[in-house]
Amino acid sequence: MASSSVIQKREGEWTSAKYWDILGLYIPWSFTNDPALLADYIINFETRPDDVFVVSYPKSGTTWVQEIVWQIYNEGAVSSVKHVFRFPFLEPTATHEELAELIDLKTLPSPRLIKSHLTYSTTPRSTNKDDQCKYIYVARNPKDTAVSLFHFTERLTKETGSGYNGPWEFFAKLFIEGNVIYDFWNDHVIDWWKHKDDPNVLFLKYEDLHKDLPSHVRIIAKFLNKPLSDELISRIAEQCTLEGMKKNEISYKWRDEKESSPLLRTGVVGGWKSYFTPELNDRFEKEVMAKLEATGLEFDFEI
Repeated sequence: MASSSVIQKREGEWTSAKYWDILGLYIPWSFTNDPALLADYIINFETRPDDVFVVSYPKSGTTWVQEIVWQIYNEGAVSSVKHVFRFPFLEPTATHEELAELIDLKTLPSPRLIKSHLTYSTTPRSTNKDDQCKYIYVARNPKDTAVSLFHFTERLTKETGSGYNGPWEFFAKLFIEGNVIYDFWNDHVIDWWKHKDDPNVLFLKYEDLHKDLPSHVRIIAKFLNKPLSDELISRIAEQCTLEGMKKNEISYKWRDEKESSPLLRTGVVGGWKSYFTPELNDRFEKEVMAKLEATGLEFDFEI
């Protein structure tokens, strides 16, 4: 066991989830029992030119885009094989006591499809610019992201003992102050947005996928150099709606147990309005959205 201390914020009887500080990011404590080993794994991970990473801040549409990418690579097939095996999650797969025994990313055949929640600065990349792999980043408006992450954090506490204890208002405060998983939402999204014009980066918005999923299946397929017929694009889009994916929901859980946390919830745009008071909305605008003003990055909060 590494000597690093577990980080957990407290406010009276309320507590945040427990994290490790790894490469300057708050990584869930359940991902590893050796944070130094995980940091070393990330730093020294060797990418391959045909790797495809799907990256996001947590609860921003990662599973959705992963499934689209997987189906593009598999001619629109629908699989009941666990997502964690079809599209391994870089961070916990490295040193998590269960996953590390089941999945070895270093020996997987190419092309490897890899999920991550790392910032651009910490995501593995080749030092040779001619051997760069592809990165698809998906961003979601922070208000819906915060609500979704709150519910997911509550469920994980029941499963893994992540340590979170408190109402929505406490979680929203933690989110704004960068004291939740992977640190500040702003820094994460902006870090990737700066590279939106890189030829090997595709920056997507969750809300745009909702508006026109077939067009975005086409955009993703083109980025991956995987030309698809109109019929296959339509089929993948239909299978990758929330309703379509929920027919195969068990594949998006880490375990088979019914109580295991689903990665799919409501998937709506605008659900935040049922949670935000005028005061909280004002704070989000001043402390979260204001940081985007000079970047040109904008989000839809309802569609």
